[in-house]
Amino acid sequence: MSVNPSFAPSPAPHASGAAVVGHAPDAPVITLRDARVSVVRADTTLLSVPNLALYPGDRVVVTGPSGSGKSMLLSTLTGRWAAGLRFTGERTASFDRVGFVPQRGLDALHPLIGLARQLHRVTGATPARVTEVLHATGLTDPALHRRRPTEMSGGQQQRAAVALAALTRAPLILADEPTSALDHDTRDQVLELLLGIVDADQVLVVATHDGAVAERLATRRIAVRRGVLTELPAGRAREEVRG
Repeated sequence: MSVNPSFAPSPAPHASGAAVVGHAPDAPVITLRDARVSVVRADTTLLSVPNLALYPGDRVVVTGPSGSGKSMLLSTLTGRWAAGLRFTGERTASFDRVGFVPQRGLDALHPLIGLARQLHRVTGATPARVTEVLHATGLTDPALHRRRPTEMSGGQQQRAAVALAALTRAPLILADEPTSALDHDTRDQVLELLLGIVDADQVLVVATHDGAVAERLATRRIAVRRGVLTELPAGRAREEVRG
């Protein structure tokens, strides 16, 4: 299951058992307690989270095999799930919007609307702010700002997706395998962008199979296996990614 990139510009709705509260300094941005996502008809548990709290400034890298529940965890953080799934437990969040960087940057963008124009329309940011953020992601050519995403390279599309996430000013930014479609040089550039453009008080959660991503970004590391979360000590992310 993958997270729908349309989460980026839109508010995350309240889920059953969920609440949106005001944010206090040093308080968690989002907390999951006794959270469980299951298939309604089969009552099969897909994800189980006894307790997880994410704080301002956290850089969380989530690793695990394909199908382990990484993307399901991202969906649970947003408060949205596919039809046929049921959430039980407690989800308390201090935000009403989420930024999202998908595996393919184009999935976060309208393919046929000029880049700067659509970033302005989707996020409500001023044209000057859009230009500023695009420059910060390395997209400095004004002609590129007028270009449709389908006319851009894969690396440029990924940079544009990072710009979109940043322009949402969302307290929580999620990235689902954001570098898996990139070569190593472009991957490293995108990682530097994520580190540089995400504010100190924002939470960044990245799901990945790439050990280099885990080692470069993480202040916290979470492994997911068969829908069960384990927070890892430093130095074990590469082992879990390979596992």
